[in-house]
Amino acid sequence: MESSSRYKCIQSAQTGQPVCICLLTGLGQTATFKGMKAPVLLPYLLALLLCATLLATFLLLPILWFLTDATYYANVYAYQNFRMATSLLMHGYRLQTVTVKTDVDEKFLHTLLQAQEGFVFCSPVITQALQNLDTKRLEALVPLTWVGMGRQSPTAMLFDRMIVNLDGEDVWQTVVERRKNEVLYVRNSDEQYYPTGIPSDYVLSKKDSESDTQFSERVRTTLGRQPIMHVLAPRLGAWALPLLQTSSLLWTVDASYIGLVKPSQRYGAIAEDLGRTFIGVLSTEKMTVPAVKRLFTARQMRGSWL
Repeated sequence: MESSSRYKCIQSAQTGQPVCICLLTGLGQTATFKGMKAPVLLPYLLALLLCATLLATFLLLPILWFLTDATYYANVYAYQNFRMATSLLMHGYRLQTVTVKTDVDEKFLHTLLQAQEGFVFCSPVITQALQNLDTKRLEALVPLTWVGMGRQSPTAMLFDRMIVNLDGEDVWQTVVERRKNEVLYVRNSDEQYYPTGIPSDYVLSKKDSESDTQFSERVRTTLGRQPIMHVLAPRLGAWALPLLQTSSLLWTVDASYIGLVKPSQRYGAIAEDLGRTFIGVLSTEKMTVPAVKRLFTARQMRGSWL
């Protein structure tokens, strides 16, 4: 089949070499916007108008600020930022995340948030750091609604709302029930939660009288006696350091300890679902809102949506 399109080749007057090739319209004119017929030009204009409208709508959305420290950014925020931003966008907010140092002061906050309105969420470490600031010097930032994470100090007048971090016992229990005889659950003796639906031999509690070395050896002995390759440990202490060198073990830990586990040994991390938690704050007028926790698998932490 022969093409019905026509082209015009423009050559150099000195060398005769082709300089450019132009598409011609049915009337023999160069195919510019001016030479194009209205039915051809209209789709381009509509697409351009749609893009401009979407961009303007996005820029006019209120900003939801998230001030986080570098550690929380890496351990919790980094692998859920896209989903979090998408969820907030669907609820009418544009996420703006800023990594700040723990010695943040009033001057920095004024420079960053001056003449802003809306919500400012803070990671647990930044929440603790801001509690020591002089709130009288932050009166210009009153239009903002400050939301902290962790536990609020009685003298912390800056924060209007608080996200309470829970232990996520229900999430740990769900992981235990899914894996059952395939996991070893390691806990400290002062932890209130004790997993159910799992053989008692598969739950080890560190005794107060036990040193880290002794407990580490007891865990190693149990792993050698049972066909277990998956360790669940809400907290990691010095006892875990020798075991973390065992390449055959997979670990599920609280997100605050995930940096201690090599990427090849990570099964997952229990962390705050920031998207659902922040939306929960936006959807209620309660002063305190519990954080929503969930298991993030190693695949999800690497960026997979599965």
